[in-house]
Amino acid sequence: MGLRVELTDAQLVARCRTGDQDAWRELVDRFSRYVYAIAVQGFKMSEHDAEDVFQEVFARVFERLDTLRDGDALRPWIAQLARRCSVDALRRGGREVP
Repeated sequence: MGLRVELTDAQLVARCRTGDQDAWRELVDRFSRYVYAIAVQGFKMSEHDAEDVFQEVFARVFERLDTLRDGDALRPWIAQLARRCSVDALRRGGREVP
């Protein structure tokens, strides 16, 4: 059995910035429940609306990861994005119907 070395948030950010797809999958996996919990438990959103928030948060993380000055600040940065996206979704009135 091999031991899996867990990367710090800063190391994960650095690897994501180089285009490492495995690191990106790890980032999403590491923070997916966290983002979902903020939307569902913190903002009492439905599962569908929380999924929309989830998608928006990780799209923004992907687009703006280079703007994060301190890789160790990843968790609070993602939490802030999740809160902002949740508030935005609530202001829009929840799920958008095409």
